[in-house]
Amino acid sequence: MARSEVELIELCLNGDSGAWDELYRAHYARVRRIIGFRRWGFSNNEVEDGIQEVFLEVVRSLPRFRGEANLTTFIARLARNRCISHLRKKTALKRGKEELGYVLEEGKGDEDSPRALAVEDGAGPEELLMGTQDAKSLVEALEQLGGDCQQIIRLRYFHQQSYNEICGLLELPLGTVCSRLKRCLLKLKGLLDKAQVTA
Repeated sequence: MARSEVELIELCLNGDSGAWDELYRAHYARVRRIIGFRRWGFSNNEVEDGIQEVFLEVVRSLPRFRGEANLTTFIARLARNRCISHLRKKTALKRGKEELGYVLEEGKGDEDSPRALAVEDGAGPEELLMGTQDAKSLVEALEQLGGDCQQIIRLRYFHQQSYNEICGLLELPLGTVCSRLKRCLLKLKGLLDKAQVTA
């Protein structure tokens, strides 16, 4: 006789290993279908790692489960959120490596397939900062940016910190560091352009 959802949750929260096994068996196939969905583009290893991460998150989150949705919906939401989070992380890592470039795949294949980097025309962020003739304008523009932008630009371009080092220093995820740096560089460029027009 199958246990009710409430009984199963209660037994899991009381540390019953048999109940955890039952929960895992009952929801494994659904979690695997969600994470293994072709459009996510995950490798087999990423799918298996993702399944384990979802069930670890179930263990951590079950005490906070309020029963507003059923357990299947709750676990499916954890699986989808994990997929989205993993995709964001992969995208941020790509952005961190490429800065302002784009990856062009030469045919379809796995992650080890050949790739070419196509960089945007024009000066990159380092050339914009370091190639600026008027150091005074640069200092004034940096002062106008404000604390967060000053800090991240100084770490990256004046102290030559890597993206991962900046993540550690600022205690921010890589995606946030990449997007903040890009936003701040665009603001800086705008300020420098405005300074050249008024000069």
